[in-house]
Amino acid sequence: MPENKRTWTLRTKLLATYLIIVGVSMVVLFTAFEYRNYYNANKRLHEQIQEIAEFQSSTLSVPVWNFDEQSIRLAMSTLANNPYFISGTLLDDYGHVLEHVGPKGVKPSSEKLKISRDIVFSGSERDEIVGKLVLIFDDTQVIEQALERLIFDSFILVLLAASLIGGTFIASQRIIGKPLDLLLKGIRRAKAADNFEAVKWESSDEIGQVITAFNDMMLHQVETDAALRSARNTAVEAEARVKDAIENISEAFVLFDNKQQLVLCNTRFKDFYEYNDDDIEPGIEYNRLIELDIERGVVPAVDHFGRSYHDLRSAYNWETSGSIEVALTDGRHLLIRERPTHAGGRVGIQTDITELKRAERELRRARDELEHRVEERTHELQAATTDAKKANRAKSEFLSRMSHELRTPLNGILGFAQLLLMDQRHPLSDKQSEYIEHVLKAGNLLLELINEVLDLAKIESGRISLSIENIDPNNVVNECVDMIEAYASEQNITITRTGHQAADYYVIADFTRLKQVLSNLLSNAIKYNIQNGKVLLDSSPGPLGFWRYTVTDTGYGIEEEFQDQLFQPFNRLNAENTDIEGTGIGLTITKHLIEIMGGEIGVDSKLGEGSTFWVDIPLSDEIIHHDKPVSVDIISELPKRLDGVKTILYVEDNPANMRLMRELLTQLPRTNFVEAGTAEEGLELIRGNKPDLVLMDINLPGMDGFDAFEVMRDDSEMCDIPVIALTANAMPREVDRGKELGFKAYLTKPIDVASTLAEITRVLEESEK
Repeated sequence: MPENKRTWTLRTKLLATYLIIVGVSMVVLFTAFEYRNYYNANKRLHEQIQEIAEFQSSTLSVPVWNFDEQSIRLAMSTLANNPYFISGTLLDDYGHVLEHVGPKGVKPSSEKLKISRDIVFSGSERDEIVGKLVLIFDDTQVIEQALERLIFDSFILVLLAASLIGGTFIASQRIIGKPLDLLLKGIRRAKAADNFEAVKWESSDEIGQVITAFNDMMLHQVETDAALRSARNTAVEAEARVKDAIENISEAFVLFDNKQQLVLCNTRFKDFYEYNDDDIEPGIEYNRLIELDIERGVVPAVDHFGRSYHDLRSAYNWETSGSIEVALTDGRHLLIRERPTHAGGRVGIQTDITELKRAERELRRARDELEHRVEERTHELQAATTDAKKANRAKSEFLSRMSHELRTPLNGILGFAQLLLMDQRHPLSDKQSEYIEHVLKAGNLLLELINEVLDLAKIESGRISLSIENIDPNNVVNECVDMIEAYASEQNITITRTGHQAADYYVIADFTRLKQVLSNLLSNAIKYNIQNGKVLLDSSPGPLGFWRYTVTDTGYGIEEEFQDQLFQPFNRLNAENTDIEGTGIGLTITKHLIEIMGGEIGVDSKLGEGSTFWVDIPLSDEIIHHDKPVSVDIISELPKRLDGVKTILYVEDNPANMRLMRELLTQLPRTNFVEAGTAEEGLELIRGNKPDLVLMDINLPGMDGFDAFEVMRDDSEMCDIPVIALTANAMPREVDRGKELGFKAYLTKPIDVASTLAEITRVLEESEK
């Protein structure tokens, strides 16, 4: 609607409606008022002429009876004084005119304005009609007065209407027009400039509420438009990024809608099939593209397998997912992967796999050739393996025979040499004793060399037996220092211990072999030290997951160029030219043992300053629970005796643990201690000696402690003998297994002296009952 047509605006409609209602109301009221005035005036006129007629008929009754013409004329002439009177006629009783006043032949405008009255004379006997009076009146003056009042009242009405119109217009303009104009301008401004500015109008009426609602609505609309613009910009940017990404991917991309019509594709897709812009446009159908590829000769109508390209692509129907390979006529190969979309369309990715197919052919050719070569090498390796096994068996037989052949005469040499020194009947001279001591020394060195060579052979052949268990790191240090301290004193060497005296975790190793490693390092540190030198033995946490033993000496040191030869067998690094005895294979055995137990060994040395050897051993996950030292009071409460002599058999492969138990059982008088190094040996001793108690280690070479206990339980001759498990296996599942099998007690290392003796005594006393 054009803006200049403002006739039927809301304000105009409201004002027109108001004016019509008020105007009609005023006209109706004015008409009713004027009509009432006219009616009243007319009524008064009729009443007045009725009174005149009555008065004149009464006045004329006597003159008419007497025929008094003068009185009649006088009475009739008085009628002319009435403003409403027109004419009057007096008739006698015969209808003759006695007197007439006014114009003759006048007719009244209304029958009500013509009055006839009988003139009645009242005599003594009766009333007699003596004549008739006819009067005609005019209401023109009443109408004129009514018109005058109507004109005056109409003028007043017009003034009042003008005042009402003006007041109403001003009021509507202020109360309705202005806020509506402001609201309209705000709407037009928001529409034209897309710029919202709040309409400033404060009112509590409906228009004020509408404006407030409009401001709130527009504010919300502004926020919504801003969010919409932001979302639209984001969508446009995202769409641009997606299109850019699709356009720049190395594969061909194509998208169809749910009507199997092309939506978009990238340039790579067009290049694959050599399409130009006229060949392919959005809206082209999926099947038409297949036909177009065949018509243009881009793909063969039938491939080398006899499959129709059209049937191949059609079988790859609209609802399925997967991939197919297509060979183009120019020798290229495409991998087509398509899948349906949630909207019912289809999206496809096509990759040029020409180089991949070529590489597959080359790889297949190389694989066939490699398989042929591997088959040849396998035959050669099998033959070499057979030869190696034969050589290994020959080596083992040679070492075994050599050990036997060397030990037999060496046993005689050493035995007779010892007899010569011990013979009191034929004492040797000092010179002879010195010669014999040299013989014994050389013999022991030869025996040590034989043992080490056999150890090295076992290690290299993989036939060495280890008993891996949880070991307190400091127990190994204690035993090694106790064992080597006398040798250090002979050489005037001081051994100092540093590091953690109480480790938090066990190490995982073979106790005997680990002690062999540390003893060899300590022995070398003493042997290759200076006079009055020092040896530092440190036991501390090492790299993550390892415990480190470090042996440092103040000896001669090793040149850096020779350090990489240090662990080679029989290489003493020119020490064979000195008076220091050695075989040259101790460090080789040490390195092999450490590596078999999962550790590492290394050396840091400077010539003239000494050497530092370090050994890292894996840590266990099990925490060491350090027991408080046993007090004298607790020891005094231990059992002092047992009734009768009790035989206790200890099955343990670790000599140190065996020695500890042997010393421990001296606290129990009248006990006979029997030792066994393996489960098999222990079972033989149990059958032969029938001990009163068996202490069983679990980690044993060959048959373990659990298997040995099951053998005892199933044998009627051994099933009544009580067995206590004494092991480093402290994991909950191992403890539960031991209890389920039926051990009388399950003690874990490190042992508590008082608790161990108490358990042994308890089990022995229970067996007597």
